[in-house]
Amino acid sequence: PKPALGALEQPMQVSLVRSSAAGCEPDCPEWIAAQGRIDAATPRKFKKVFAQLGKRQLPILIHSGGGNVDESLAIGRLIRAKGLDVAVSKTEVKPCAATDKACQKSVASGTQRGRPLSYRSLCASACAFVLAGGKRRFVSKRTLVGVHQLTSFETQIKLLRTYRIEKRAGWFGAPAQTKKVLVSEKRISEKTYEKPTESGRYKLVGKYFAEMGVTAAVMPLLMSATGKSMHWLSINELRDTNLATTFADGEQLLAGIAAIDATPPGKPALMPGTCSRRDCDPEIGEDYTAPPNGSN
Repeated sequence: PKPALGALEQPMQVSLVRSSAAGCEPDCPEWIAAQGRIDAATPRKFKKVFAQLGKRQLPILIHSGGGNVDESLAIGRLIRAKGLDVAVSKTEVKPCAATDKACQKSVASGTQRGRPLSYRSLCASACAFVLAGGKRRFVSKRTLVGVHQLTSFETQIKLLRTYRIEKRAGWFGAPAQTKKVLVSEKRISEKTYEKPTESGRYKLVGKYFAEMGVTAAVMPLLMSATGKSMHWLSINELRDTNLATTFADGEQLLAGIAAIDATPPGKPALMPGTCSRRDCDPEIGEDYTAPPNGSN
């Protein structure tokens, strides 16, 4: 099935989730679900959930097509400071049954009920910086991790401002005083356009990856795809860059399975090297609409 892009285009939601699997109580797995577009408000959402956690450590299951770079770097550092694991996986939130009082109480206290769904989950563009922040980084053959060049934007705003000029005469030889007071402001036009990304931004990103233990091999892969395309990392590339430390998915992580990928070197990659917005996934064999790149 094609990925549901609607959730990826919405601002990222960050919440605590407890497994809705039948029969798992009282030891149901819990995790932090992070899904959607990374924007200026996202770091604050992570801080709120971390405060709710206290000293507890839960894995983060992330599903995102990217977003703002600076906020993604900040989130990655928050995650590393907490020593949390990150797995690429969607979360399907399940509503409580009308008769399930325990579930309703859990939701009221800030914990949703749901289940992990790793198949065709993705972490693309700026989301890769959040993934890099994980103490352990879980990716499987059923999930996608993509990188591309940074995209920079500049916004020009034309304003019409009206001022009132107040003059006060000087006394006893003192100079006169003039004061300019803003009376009103009206936005006439606004235009946002793409501009070249400065080299210093790439140095910042390279330094961040090194700080997180991701090798320098990731930068040529990132630079190989323009902002309107995506380089989907193969299993070998994920291993060589250390962007993935454990080849298992969110379901396996929550089940306590440390499944290390045993793909022999030289085996064909399960994902294409560089993709435009529409590509064919060789494993699935169907037309696939890639997620929006976001503003990066």
